[in-house]
Amino acid sequence: MDIQKILVTNIRKWRKQEGISQGKLAELCGTASCYIRQIETGRKCPSLNYIGKIATALNVAPHQLFYYDAQLEEGIMADERILQKKAEEKSLIARVSEEIHASFDKLS
Repeated sequence: MDIQKILVTNIRKWRKQEGISQGKLAELCGTASCYIRQIETGRKCPSLNYIGKIATALNVAPHQLFYYDAQLEEGIMADERILQKKAEEKSLIARVSEEIHASFDKLS
């Protein structure tokens, strides 16, 4: 797992453990909630100073945001596989539904 993904995973984990929303974390850090969302989705990478603000808001030491947990990664990968499987099933259901509708249209 790369360092940014570790950071993102830990920010999300600590934020949820603290029971605060992305909006509340943004408020505590003095920024817009869209910036926290961009960090948590990996589209933005915060500066070291900003990582310090996030750590303070989450009541953790900054280095804790870089802690790598192999078991956590395994769980995340399992969650991603489940989400992918659900998306594939949803797509299959949509295709079958379209085929059924097309069959009924031909009968009409």
